[in-house]
Amino acid sequence: MTAPFRILLPEELDPAAEQRLVAAAEVIRPPATDQPTLCRCIADCDALVSRTNLRVTRTLLAAGRRLRVVGVAGVGLDNVDVTAADELGITVVNTPGAASDAVAEFAVALMLQLLRPIPRLHAAYQAGNSRAARETPHGRELCELTIGIVGMGRIGTRVGRILSAGCGARILYNDIIDVGPFGFPAERADKLAIWSQSDIVTLHVPLTPETHGLVNAETLARFRPGALLINTARGAIVDTDALVAALRSGQLAGAALDVTNPEPLPPQHPLFACDNCIITPHAASRTFGGLRRMFDIVDEVLAHLAHTAGNQR
Repeated sequence: MTAPFRILLPEELDPAAEQRLVAAAEVIRPPATDQPTLCRCIADCDALVSRTNLRVTRTLLAAGRRLRVVGVAGVGLDNVDVTAADELGITVVNTPGAASDAVAEFAVALMLQLLRPIPRLHAAYQAGNSRAARETPHGRELCELTIGIVGMGRIGTRVGRILSAGCGARILYNDIIDVGPFGFPAERADKLAIWSQSDIVTLHVPLTPETHGLVNAETLARFRPGALLINTARGAIVDTDALVAALRSGQLAGAALDVTNPEPLPPQHPLFACDNCIITPHAASRTFGGLRRMFDIVDEVLAHLAHTAGNQR
């Protein structure tokens, strides 16, 4: 019997999610993920299931003559032309809460890594310098610090809870909407107060025209001397050249980035030469549970197709 739906799947999901797709639809796997190939393959598809790094352009959406829904296995929609999708009558769904705990925990881990240089201590011990490494004090405790959270949504709130209720840190936060109350102490502040009063600034905002380049040379000049910056949101929120300059000058004591601009960074990028900068490859959400919940987007896509059967464009 012919499957009732055709779904374009440009990138692999986990076996369980793919099995659910195959059981309910004809899955089309394109030979490549360039735009011309995807435009050819999507022509007779009812749905597209993508991951966050795939560019879902107006041209691609328009090429899907039968396309009714795009499911993005991830939090961000910055690679999807949602305006075009709305104009074309195509529903876009994603998994905004799938990896909130994973990313929040990773952000806190990056803070601890900057404060407590565990790999350096391990290397010193392994090299036979255990006594000197043990006798040299390092770092500060989170309970002593003020943490500025920019973006108090799902992830920012979890970071605040861990650091306030769990560690006793003072929390300042800024958000463009009125959020709260929270189950932990947190003080609303404007961005100037966040920059100037925080020992650690952690970013948890989406990439929008308003947040693009939010942390730039002017912003960094307002940071408390010796502050730390954490970015697990989107790379383009931070001006990379300004960040390199602040790290080199000592205006920033350190930074930890799970996202960069550009992404990925070329191997010889100046950030890699900054000893006070930790960079990871956009992996904060990649726990087993986080990925599984992101891949559950297939169930929402299948439910949408079943609900809208017969309502093709």
